Amino acid sequence: MALGMMGYQYACGRSVWTNPNLIAAMWLSDDVADGQLTGATAVGFATHMATSALMGWIAIPFIRDLPPVRTVLASASYALASYPLVFALVLTWANPLMVARSELVPMTTAHILFGVVLGLLYLRFTRGAFTKPPWMKGTP
Repeated sequence: MALGMMGYQYACGRSVWTNPNLIAAMWLSDDVADGQLTGATAVGFATHMATSALMGWIAIPFIRDLPPVRTVLASASYALASYPLVFALVLTWANPLMVARSELVPMTTAHILFGVVLGLLYLRFTRGAFTKPPWMKGTP
């Protein structure tokens, strides 16, 4: 998701550090949301990765024991549903700048992508549902 949003920002002619800095504004100040690569960028990335891990962990009871296709669809639906919920219940007070600057279509697309990848990785690591990529052949 982060990589997708960085690519989107780049394609729009903006700094790839825009989103991590917007996330960091929650902890630091709105002044860090300037698109520069700074320590605030690391704070934003760390916050995003921790949040992503937490959201993935919360999803497990909803996707456990589903057939593979339903696992991916359920995880994508979960990610899509969590986006407006988190924005409405948490970020409107914790990080209003992020809410103000987020664009609906790219953020929605990125959240769906997160959900699809979450479902695929869950299947891969819990059920071995997919073959190993070529660079992993011969590894346990």
